[in-house]
Amino acid sequence: MTQSLHTDTRQGAGGTARGGDDRAPLFARLAGLAASLPVVLIPGSAIYMMVWARWTFYERHPDYIQQSAPTVSRAITDPYIGDPFAAAIVAVAVVIALAAVPIAYAYYGAISARAGHMPKVAASLRRMMALFLVMQALGTTGMVICTQITFRHDHDLHMLGSYLFFVFQALAILMSGIITTRLMRLPDTGRPSYLRLGSRYTRFRRAASFFTAGLAGLYVALFLVKGMDLPVTEYTIYYIYTVQEIVTISAYITQVMLYAPEIYRIVRTFVASGTWRLEGAAAAA
Repeated sequence: MTQSLHTDTRQGAGGTARGGDDRAPLFARLAGLAASLPVVLIPGSAIYMMVWARWTFYERHPDYIQQSAPTVSRAITDPYIGDPFAAAIVAVAVVIALAAVPIAYAYYGAISARAGHMPKVAASLRRMMALFLVMQALGTTGMVICTQITFRHDHDLHMLGSYLFFVFQALAILMSGIITTRLMRLPDTGRPSYLRLGSRYTRFRRAASFFTAGLAGLYVALFLVKGMDLPVTEYTIYYIYTVQEIVTISAYITQVMLYAPEIYRIVRTFVASGTWRLEGAAAAA
């Protein structure tokens, strides 16, 4: 009887976990969409902008491409390409900065849910989360620097921004995969978590984080060997390198987009219940 009452109390806070979607107010769902769609659409537009930048550079500078394949950095030195590209990246940076708040909340909540009863483990995971946030901040800062300051402004400062972006964004994504792996290996305490650690989607995103880190490693390898004597033409290896650049950056961006479901659930829960409490997530999710 006591167990039955406890179950009813948990479910009565906002509906059953299974029926939450049906009972969530329409306004709460719309708020969740309003918060999560920009996380998909605005970063996704940057992938299009990269392809557009390279294609447009091909059209506007046919003489250059006879000698070498253009990197994104080279393409945006043309103000016709660089100015709209820089504006798009600023929008992406704003979205990432805003999205970092609910993403961090979801991770810290998952740490409390899975490791709250293990102080040393929880403290270690929280330190890793702090490191992840620092890496993400440095990666985003580098992204802004290398698009706002092109080769025509300051070559060295542009390269600094580029290094910050590629290195720390890769490390941040790798760290997110490591944290998720550690959380998934901990026993399920039954406490709700926005990350839904047992779902196939979370497993996919974890796998994608390691895959993306691998792509970054391949990009670094190509960066190091592109100037060496190889059994292929310099143009060929440089072309592969520039294609890999777009693939790697696209993977970085996609990794951010994959957090849209968590942002949707967090905002929807808050609007529906007026609280960020994780206990409310089980009812509203």
